[in-house]
Amino acid sequence: MKSEKLFNLIAGVTLLAIGVIALAGNVLLTTKAWKLWPLIVLLAGIGLTLPGFFGFWRRGYGSFFIPGIPVLTTGAILLYASVTNNWGVWSVAWTLEVLGLALGFALAAFFMRVPGLAIPAFIVGVNGLMLAFCAVTGLWKSWAILWPIEFLAVGLGLLALGMVNGSAGVKTAASILFTIAGGGFFISTFISTFNKGILKFAVPVMLLFTGVLLTATFLMNRSAETPTITEPSTQDA
Repeated sequence: MKSEKLFNLIAGVTLLAIGVIALAGNVLLTTKAWKLWPLIVLLAGIGLTLPGFFGFWRRGYGSFFIPGIPVLTTGAILLYASVTNNWGVWSVAWTLEVLGLALGFALAAFFMRVPGLAIPAFIVGVNGLMLAFCAVTGLWKSWAILWPIEFLAVGLGLLALGMVNGSAGVKTAASILFTIAGGGFFISTFISTFNKGILKFAVPVMLLFTGVLLTATFLMNRSAETPTITEPSTQDA
């Protein structure tokens, strides 16, 4: 009896869903409103993202940001492309998916209070920015001289983790990666002089940025090692 009731419930809900979809399809196909179909993907992204905000109370919910933000990004891009009929936007907009994933990791790290998730957030985020740069400019060959950015990305994640945890060892690991990245950018500087346009300046800028990070990491570690001097308390005779 129970199985029969369950079957009736499933069948009824299924028929209702099909009926709503069929009715909506027949109405929308007669107008230009059918172009709003990506709202389904957008709503799915919202549905996946919203539980993440409850991560402060239930940490596991914060992980919903990781799939939710990319789906939300996909829905937004699809909606724009469908309404404007500009499907060529995907040639550049696909990089937003990578950046959306990085944002999902960052939000999950914050709401779940798991600093370790900052590492994939920075790795995916820096690579996403690099991919966006290449997609916009068409300079895919820039990977040949900007490859040290991978060490920089991991170092940034470790630096963020070390700052939150107050771990000098993690900060030291970050500074080692910054040093490797700096050495790579130093070598690439000589190659970049033969390039034209923006690539001629991209490597020196990254070299300066890496130098700033190394200096900042050194100063943070030094300030953490400086002992605090406490004045001796005077006792009444």
